[in-house]
Amino acid sequence: MFERKNGTWVGRVEVGVIDGKRVQRSVTGKTKKVVLAKMDQLKSDIRAGITPDTVTVAQWMDTWLSVHCQERGLKPKTVYGYTRHVENYVKPTIGKVQLKRLTPDHVRAVHQAMRKRGLSETTVRQTHVILSRALKVAEREGKIRRNPCSLMDAPSAAVNPHEILTLAQAHRLLSWAAESGDVGLLARLAVAVVLGLRQGEALGLLWKDVHLKEGWLAVDEALATVPGVGRFRQEPKSARSKRQVPLPRPVVQMLAAWRRESGGKGYVFPSPSGGPRDSKADWRVWTKALESAGIPHVPLHGARGTAATLLMAMEVPERVIADILGHSQVNITMKHYLHSDEAQRAAALDGLAGALELSPA
Repeated sequence: MFERKNGTWVGRVEVGVIDGKRVQRSVTGKTKKVVLAKMDQLKSDIRAGITPDTVTVAQWMDTWLSVHCQERGLKPKTVYGYTRHVENYVKPTIGKVQLKRLTPDHVRAVHQAMRKRGLSETTVRQTHVILSRALKVAEREGKIRRNPCSLMDAPSAAVNPHEILTLAQAHRLLSWAAESGDVGLLARLAVAVVLGLRQGEALGLLWKDVHLKEGWLAVDEALATVPGVGRFRQEPKSARSKRQVPLPRPVVQMLAAWRRESGGKGYVFPSPSGGPRDSKADWRVWTKALESAGIPHVPLHGARGTAATLLMAMEVPERVIADILGHSQVNITMKHYLHSDEAQRAAALDGLAGALELSPA
């Protein structure tokens, strides 16, 4: 340790031999006491195996995405989603921060920057979870002492139930499709509204997955779209997503009519060229159908909520509904897919008033 002419103190710590060369790290401070404390911390980090270098958060996130996520065998679409969060939200705010200097305040800065941009709490939470996963690996491998995300509460995800169709609207939509004479459109809408398949599951269906005589279809793979990679079939979202879905008799008839017209080969709902249908084109089909049937816009994913809520109105148990939709946990179904409409709420309160034997004043 020594003092420079300008009064700054300098301390050096032996790191070890790297690539055949002795490596030292230097620390500086305004006082001898400050430098001694920094040297003690540096020595402690070296003993703990923590990398005493200047790797930034951006560099570590790139390594995590390209190496660790690949080693885990994550699906390309999942890695693409992680990458978008990292590039859009993490790097702009804390990308230049040294990984080893990262604190909960830096993580909060990411949250605050996202909120200033008007992003939803769900998106903020998703970004926090992705960052936490990357930092957990960094902690496990000795790159940092503690994962700062584990030292703070994660943002609360907003519970945003999906918009759905009412029973009357669902009936009107399917009736309009039937009257249009477009059997392919009718089959597609029925798979969405009645069976509650995710868009990727529906677009990934092959005719070999549809067993009309036996009355069921198999959700074995879902169609994924990754920019720069293309469209391809992959394992569905979770283990429970891989399932057999019973086919009600009317849906069997709709699919049978579409099979006869389409030839019954390849994808059930193909593109004009016969390959997998583009998700945006499929979304436009849904939107146009709603407009033509005179129904206010509801997101295509809301068709799952429609199926779930109508099943609930029929007093189907939540676990059965979750299994039909391919949810691993019933609480996911309860939070995001099950609704009650005005008629159900009115009937419930009328029932309660009757049970209490209330009478008008």
